[in-house]
Amino acid sequence: MILFEDTLWPLLHLKFVGEHTPAQYEEYLTRLEKSLRRPEPCLVIIDTNVAQSVPLSHCRRQAEWCREHEALVREKVLGVAFVVNSTLARLSLNVVVQLAPMPVPYTFVSHARAAAEWAAERFSDRGLLQPSVRVRQHFGLRPVTVAAAAPWQRPVPG
Repeated sequence: MILFEDTLWPLLHLKFVGEHTPAQYEEYLTRLEKSLRRPEPCLVIIDTNVAQSVPLSHCRRQAEWCREHEALVREKVLGVAFVVNSTLARLSLNVVVQLAPMPVPYTFVSHARAAAEWAAERFSDRGLLQPSVRVRQHFGLRPVTVAAAAPWQRPVPG
C-alpha cells in the first residue's frame, strides 16, 4: 500500500507500507503526477521505513516515470527527502537515482523528523515561511529564530 498525505500541502508525504502490487504502483504514479500538477510547487517526503523490498521492476518503472516527467518534476518539486532505514530499500532507491538522476535537490535520511527538518529548511530557503512553520509544528521541530532567518525573511524594523 502507498499512502498519500497532503494535509500539510505543499508538503507531500508518501508512505510505502508493506508490499504493493504493480497495479497499486501504477496508481501511485498516476496520483503523484496529479499532485505535481497542482498550481504551487511542493516538497516530497518518500517514507519507505515500513515498506517491504521494492521489486526491480518497480525501480525501473519509477526511473522511466522520472524520465518521462522530468520537466514537470523540475518545475514543481523543490526537493525530495527519502526516508530509508534498511540497506535493501536504500539500494533500491539508489538504483532509481542511477537509472534516472534526480533533477531536483534530494537527501537520504533515516527518520521522518529529519526529512521534515530538511523540507522545512527548503521551504524557508525559498521564502515559503508558512509551510515551513506548519511542517515544524506538525513534526514537533524547533522553530526558526529571527537571527537564523535569511535577511529577506527577517521582519523589517519599523
